[in-house]
Amino acid sequence: MDKDDFEKNKYRSNIGDMDTNKSANDLDQLSHRLGNKMDDFQDEDTFLYEINKSLADQVSGELEEENVITKDRSTNKRKKKKNKGLKIFAAVFSVFMLLVAFLVFTPVGKKLILNIAGNYIYGKLDYDENKEKDKERPVKPKEEEHVINILLVGVEEIQGASNTDSMIIATMNTKDKSLKLTSLMRDLYVEIPGYSKNRLNSAYAKGGIDLLYDTIKLNFGIPLDGYAKVNFEKFESIIDIIGGVEVTLTEKEASYLNRTNYISNPANRKVVAGKQIMNGNQALGYSRVRKVSTGTESNDFGRTQRQRAVLNSIFDKLKSKNIIELGFLMDKILTEVKIETDITQKEFNDYLEEAVSLKVNQLENYRIPADGNYQNSKVQLGKLMQEVLEPKDWDTTRADLRKFIYGDTTSTVEVKPAE
Repeated sequence: MDKDDFEKNKYRSNIGDMDTNKSANDLDQLSHRLGNKMDDFQDEDTFLYEINKSLADQVSGELEEENVITKDRSTNKRKKKKNKGLKIFAAVFSVFMLLVAFLVFTPVGKKLILNIAGNYIYGKLDYDENKEKDKERPVKPKEEEHVINILLVGVEEIQGASNTDSMIIATMNTKDKSLKLTSLMRDLYVEIPGYSKNRLNSAYAKGGIDLLYDTIKLNFGIPLDGYAKVNFEKFESIIDIIGGVEVTLTEKEASYLNRTNYISNPANRKVVAGKQIMNGNQALGYSRVRKVSTGTESNDFGRTQRQRAVLNSIFDKLKSKNIIELGFLMDKILTEVKIETDITQKEFNDYLEEAVSLKVNQLENYRIPADGNYQNSKVQLGKLMQEVLEPKDWDTTRADLRKFIYGDTTSTVEVKPAE
């Protein structure tokens, strides 16, 4: 081989290497664009155009290079093999991207993705084995079919206790396309089926989730479609996994948290007034404070307001992530934290599909009892007289709650959402 032939082959080899790198870069760039657009289905034509253009440019380039190679088969066998591999890669990548386009942009594809994700996520949940798996939930009246109510339960398990420190009804309303949180205050004085009247938070300790379901239905007229339960330790873990939550503290809140054991780890008692990122231990302590006003609410009213504030902060953090990032994050949470539930696999997939379709940007908040419709009372509980909350008018309380959850326009009572 003379010097000219050597230089030509060296030049062709360099071109081949550049093309290989270019193909890899094209893949990286297209995958990046895909990740950014996975959760944005409003610009399907543009996204599909980008995919097709990228594939067309790549395949055209590879075919042109193949024509150059065929002119010099005897001196460039390795180059031919390399470009054959690139051509196969382009074909496989084309099929892959068309498959992705199908999954992302068609109703059937979206449903398939959600079912796969739902099955995977559900496998990491702690299904309540004490519930009858084949037990059918009551058929909903037609006017309630558009609403799904899931009870979020935070259980205090310190020194053998099993009272519900927080009870929040998370509502998905597909009619008005909303997600809502309703706090049920733990000191509400309610009827407990099979027992004498007591605070709402005692129902779980007396009869588990079934008795809590029955108590909520009896007193508030709201049926539940499932529950999800965590204890304090699991709550902390979830906050830490997502990288903390943004919380705004008053001067009094910051001072109180830094000098009490609500933040159980002394090393974390360094919060400040104003906006900041709290870790799991700090956020749990904040969520349990009730002896300091939030600025608008005091006592247990302040506690439930703080709990809703943390849940809203979690929602704000998660909604900013694309579907790929969210998938990895949920996998980590459900791998490390066991969340107990009685929701079946099919129900879980259905709820997931409904929630994704809503595309909600913020949560709506409410609290029972509502302002102006309760009184503080002292009643005999065991051997002691203890303070409880009593709605002044149960009919008004139920009407307010129903209007907030179901969007019931038949009620003339004005709903005043909690802060």
